[in-house]
Amino acid sequence: MFSKGSFQLAILVFILVNDKTTTAQNPCKNANYQDTTLKLLKDQAIGHSFLDLTSYGQDEILPNRFEASDVVLSPDGHYMYVVFDNTYQIGAFCTPLGRLSNCTDQLFSWPNASLNGQDSSFEGIAYEPVNRRYFVVQETVPTNAKGIFRSNIFELSIAMNRAQPLQQVDSCVVSWTFGSKNKGFEGLEAVYHQRTGQTYLLALCEANKCDHKSNSTNDGRIVVLEKKRTANGVCSWEPMGTFDLPSSVRFSDYSAMSIYPSKTKQLPTYIAVVSQTNSQLWIGRIDEIDERPYFDVSKLKTSVVYDFPRSTETASGCQIKYCNVEGVAWQGKNQLVLVSDKAKDDQDIHCIEKDQSIHYFALPDYLSK
Repeated sequence: MFSKGSFQLAILVFILVNDKTTTAQNPCKNANYQDTTLKLLKDQAIGHSFLDLTSYGQDEILPNRFEASDVVLSPDGHYMYVVFDNTYQIGAFCTPLGRLSNCTDQLFSWPNASLNGQDSSFEGIAYEPVNRRYFVVQETVPTNAKGIFRSNIFELSIAMNRAQPLQQVDSCVVSWTFGSKNKGFEGLEAVYHQRTGQTYLLALCEANKCDHKSNSTNDGRIVVLEKKRTANGVCSWEPMGTFDLPSSVRFSDYSAMSIYPSKTKQLPTYIAVVSQTNSQLWIGRIDEIDERPYFDVSKLKTSVVYDFPRSTETASGCQIKYCNVEGVAWQGKNQLVLVSDKAKDDQDIHCIEKDQSIHYFALPDYLSK
């Protein structure tokens, strides 16, 4: 039998443990909420950029939805190039700097315009400054083998002064297989390796362990790819190896990544990784190593996982409202621009408010080294 004192102690312990669990699951109850939550600067609905086209009866060139999946800044910082997984068209949206130069939001037609109205499965876009090329990855494409999928990467040239700004330079399959068409690569970056003198693509897997069947939450993985070409001219992206995110990054999925373009253009530098399901963003450091896979990531001195702002209309509410973040790019050392996909049919109604949009966020504090 419990004495009255021991019973009261047990109740107190239960309350304390339960409160800690609630706090861990509810970031709004975290005493450091302000220090670990991204500061919203601006939300911009993508469809708002094309109101004039609709007004003048030119809306037939527009997709009926904007399922944004990734974003990258142009070298001059005037444009954000956004890819969508429901169209081959690529969006060119003016940054605040670009608007000072009378820039105009546009939708670029794909070189083969007949593909504009088709689903593209685009999930990542990266810029490679050495050859001034852009790379766009398709999450997965079918193969001849049942239940086996690969990714494909388009190499593009983008020039605003051309009548057709987009030109396709190459299209190469990735020699990496997936067991699900909806769980492939979700982010892409181009990185130059000083020692080898090679540019590699880093492809972020959506699923932990790059395995759609994985139930783990701390096995984020990035595949390092090098472009190869056979004697008969067939190109492919071959895996050089993989490296993992720190095990302290406990995400259910991985939807985007971006490497901070330091002034020296050399590593180490910052890397940002987003989880759509968790509605969170982690920032760490990426560096090059001498052996394969040539790159590795580590935690900063003060490793922080940042929350996107939550819905707090009610005292007990702390709902995720940035439910569909799928792309990220650095816009300065303390600011990020992100894009969101269309809300899914089975998601809560409050997810609709922030979907199909561009978001500007500031970090709550300066980054440590």
